[in-house]
Amino acid sequence: MKPFFVFLLIYFTFNLHGQSDQKRNWEYSQFVYTASPLKKIIITNSLPKGGGIVSYKGKDYNYFIFWTNVRNEAITSLDVKIKFPTIISFKSEESFAKVAFTKSNMTNEKVQEFDFGLLGIPSLLYNESNQLKDLNNRISPFNNYLFYNVIFIHNTKWPVRAEYILKDKQLFYKIAAGKDVITVPCGSLNFKK
Repeated sequence: MKPFFVFLLIYFTFNLHGQSDQKRNWEYSQFVYTASPLKKIIITNSLPKGGGIVSYKGKDYNYFIFWTNVRNEAITSLDVKIKFPTIISFKSEESFAKVAFTKSNMTNEKVQEFDFGLLGIPSLLYNESNQLKDLNNRISPFNNYLFYNVIFIHNTKWPVRAEYILKDKQLFYKIAAGKDVITVPCGSLNFKK
């Protein structure tokens, strides 16, 4: 019996060492939207990082950090406009979420970092001057826009996933926390004329 446990110990040691050197792309979903042969948008949504707890106004929130990459594969500019309601309520009345945008820039180099390299996460709840109320950005032809989405959920369930979905130029954010799923209208993607 002891040789078996020694074998398992050696196996897990090598396996853990190998995993620590691997780089993960952290992609959760990717959607390609084609408005015409010359107008295409690619939205890539990440898996979450984080999961710490922040207390705010007597309530505990689990936080989850996501990134989104919007790629403009068109010969014209693409306008991105995103704004969330203050509170997003799930079906269970005790559970609700807040989505915050940060002034920090997300880059490809930060994908492997702890919390995707985002610092000062509690300040996104405590100090509104550290967050953006909305996103308004123009993406030049054949360029992309990479940004953070920080979700704070009170009374969450696991696992948590989130993704932007485009329907007829309207942008929606789908948040799943366990079996609780909500799709929130949050903005638009429009090609510049």
